[in-house]
Amino acid sequence: MSELRLRKRNSTWEYSFEGARINGKRKTISKGGFRTKGEASAAGVKAMNEYNQSGSVFVPSEISVSDYLDLWMREYCQNNCKPSTINNYEKKIRLHIKPIIGRYRLAALSPEALQKLINDKFNQGYSRNTLAVLKGILTGSLSYAVQPLKYIPYSPAEYIDLPSTRATPAVKSRSSPHVYLTPEQMAKIFERFPEGSSSYLPLLLGYKCGLRIAEAFALDWSSIDLQNKKLTVRQQILWQEKDKEAGTPAYWYFTLPKYNSIRTIELSSDVVAALGHEKARQEEARAFYGDLYLSYYRDDAGRLNTDGMGEEVHFVMVRPDGSYINSRTMQHVSRVATQELGFEKFDYHSLRHTHATMLAELGASPKYVQHRLGHKNIQVTINIYQHLTDKMSEEGARLLDTL
Repeated sequence: MSELRLRKRNSTWEYSFEGARINGKRKTISKGGFRTKGEASAAGVKAMNEYNQSGSVFVPSEISVSDYLDLWMREYCQNNCKPSTINNYEKKIRLHIKPIIGRYRLAALSPEALQKLINDKFNQGYSRNTLAVLKGILTGSLSYAVQPLKYIPYSPAEYIDLPSTRATPAVKSRSSPHVYLTPEQMAKIFERFPEGSSSYLPLLLGYKCGLRIAEAFALDWSSIDLQNKKLTVRQQILWQEKDKEAGTPAYWYFTLPKYNSIRTIELSSDVVAALGHEKARQEEARAFYGDLYLSYYRDDAGRLNTDGMGEEVHFVMVRPDGSYINSRTMQHVSRVATQELGFEKFDYHSLRHTHATMLAELGASPKYVQHRLGHKNIQVTINIYQHLTDKMSEEGARLLDTL
């Protein structure tokens, strides 16, 4: 076994010892900058012990949480997570984790510090979904630090919990309330964006099918069976920002639906009719434009392109010349709904929530609604029914006053 060597270099002390040979050459491990010989000796003994136990100098014992999270994103997430998940993780780490615990040493991170982070975010009004993502990042990254990296002996995230559902945050929750749109409001929206406009079909599919926005704009004609009045949700389309460091451009890409919620749902007659009209229009337009009609393709990585790479995609949402209509058109719809039509709150998710609420009011079972909307947890669906139960209780109370 190698011996620890100490020497003074100028005004500071340095330790060194020999490590395992690499390619037959000696590998000296050293570190300087210690104020005293005693400090260099203590650090050298610790480094040698860790080296002999793990096979490498345990530099991670000094790595910051911030630097380690960068390493975890680079070494694990980039190879195992979808781009949308990576983007979400990067945002949560940058905004919520690094500012709080990023400066700490990884080896010194305690369960108390992690629990305080979660509790503070809860009391600042962040939603349970945000808290769950933060907990998932902490649990996943620190478990990876234990195995396979062996940077720390155990994960302090094993001991943290989300606040109870009965707990009340110090400030009002930041989560956006679900908005129910009345038939009168929907009539005004469709009057403003009638059939034939670029926003009509996406609005109709959200309102009458409960699709998520990324699912609606990913629809291709192979997913629609007009004869049997069925639609299969098998993908969503997301936007990947350009990576300045890697020099890669921005692009749209396909991935599985949220929570992998692949499902086949029934279509109402008015939706079938609207889709039939659109398909006929596109066939006429393709014949009219000929070679000038735009075509889109999906490459092996799921990226959308117009270069002929991969399988051709026949989008439902296209303009007369075949150009793809993407989900950003809904930003214009939201501005019109809130500013021009006077609806205080509106976004695409309002359509989805309205669809679920209408089904519940008509007596559809929670399990049916869960399948139709692709909810991961039936409790999300039950919450819609609970809202209706509370509403019916209020109506019952008013009726009692009339007796």
